[in-house]
Amino acid sequence: GMAQEKGTLVSWLKAEGQSVKKGEPLMEVETDKAAVEVEAPASGILASVAANPGDEIPVGQRIAVILAPGESLSRESVEVKAVSTAPAAAPSAAPQRPFADKAPSLSPAGRALASPAAKRIAKEKGIDLSELKGSGPEGSIVAEDVLKAAQPKGPRIVPLTAMRRIIGSRMTKSKQEAPHFYVSMDVDMSEISRKRAEWKRQEKSVIPSINDFILWASGQALKDFPSLNSTLTERGIQLLSDINIGMAVAIEEGLVVPVIRNADRLTLQQLAAQSRELAEKAQKKKLFPLDYEGGTFTVSNLGMFGVDIFVAIINPPQCAILAVGQVAQRAVARGEEIVGRPMMTMTLSADHRIVDGVIGARFLAEVKRLLEKPPE
Repeated sequence: GMAQEKGTLVSWLKAEGQSVKKGEPLMEVETDKAAVEVEAPASGILASVAANPGDEIPVGQRIAVILAPGESLSRESVEVKAVSTAPAAAPSAAPQRPFADKAPSLSPAGRALASPAAKRIAKEKGIDLSELKGSGPEGSIVAEDVLKAAQPKGPRIVPLTAMRRIIGSRMTKSKQEAPHFYVSMDVDMSEISRKRAEWKRQEKSVIPSINDFILWASGQALKDFPSLNSTLTERGIQLLSDINIGMAVAIEEGLVVPVIRNADRLTLQQLAAQSRELAEKAQKKKLFPLDYEGGTFTVSNLGMFGVDIFVAIINPPQCAILAVGQVAQRAVARGEEIVGRPMMTMTLSADHRIVDGVIGARFLAEVKRLLEKPPE
């Protein structure tokens, strides 16, 4: 048998009050050598359960009784069969190797990995056994190891990457120094959706994305609103001669903002080609400093993630950023009718030290006009 003084109750295979038959698996117990199923010593009703899964129990200690049918514990005359953690003895005519079929699983190299009970508990609790260090013989993983791993853990510290530190520092500086204000406006994207579908049917080599249209429209509108393409200096507001639009690109480490230079001088097709090239370089981490320096205005688009509306933090030393949500079908009023249209919400964040709300509203109105009547 098992040369052990105690074992751990892994689980009850029958519930208290449930009928059991002699020889039927009743509970699962684990020692530092193996996990075993303890059979019912008699038929009857399981009662007076006095141990819970995870309890350590000396071998032979009574942890439940089996009542004969129709009897109760109150009658002293009833014959009750004690249930203990000691497994039933094997018949003398057919000696059985002590629990050989319940030994821990072995790797191809022959090293013990995990007991059956440990595997079952790990599966129930979604725990990866490869991440555990076993405390059983030859480093095998036993139920107690899995139960400990399943206990709630304390907070885990993830070190800040250099990129996260830079983003955090710049965004904190922006919110602390620049008094942000926000203006939102909805845009009917029906015409752009129609054009893109038509270009796809024609199999055009370069099909501008929704974001390309927004970058293009922003560049055109900024020509009429130079105060939004400026920066604040000690001498005053510096209006910038070039319109260089940054396009926020999410990568695994954080956010990078490659810049499309002289965006106002590019055709829609030229801008689309440049934005695609910059996005690919960003994802492959092949941007050069010249690719992300010198931005004067930024567009941040989270529409591809199903976001309807959000506000963005200004990227200093710039004075404004345009946040764009998804294009989604909405019910809108057209005259006296309610119709479905592909709509998009854009929100401008701007520095109140440089511009006022009316400038932001007029700028958005111009971007909206350009998007609702895009170039052929």
